[in-house]
Amino acid sequence: MSHALIIDDNIAISRGIERRLHGLGFNSFDHSCSGRQAVEAARQHRPDLIVIGKSIADGSPVKVAEILARSCDVPVLAVTQDRCSLQRALPSGACLEGPFMLADLDCAIAAAVA
Repeated sequence: MSHALIIDDNIAISRGIERRLHGLGFNSFDHSCSGRQAVEAARQHRPDLIVIGKSIADGSPVKVAEILARSCDVPVLAVTQDRCSLQRALPSGACLEGPFMLADLDCAIAAAVA
């Protein structure tokens, strides 16, 4: 894996995720703070991994990730402190593993691609 799409409207969190992924071998990133930006970024450069945060400017990062994951067939990781809200937002049949701490992102990636 080398390209990650990070979907979150908090730039500090997005950059923290990028730094951690860079240390795990990812070398290119797209950042988006809205669903439209995420779809366009994925269209221009297919991600190997999608990482979503808590919120985006125009809706639910979970809904955007669902659409992209189905069209690109890539794993999705969610970075959140609110697991219950995330579980309620997941589409029917989705699998949720974790939570993982940011320091354990390598374990989360391994679980996502297994």
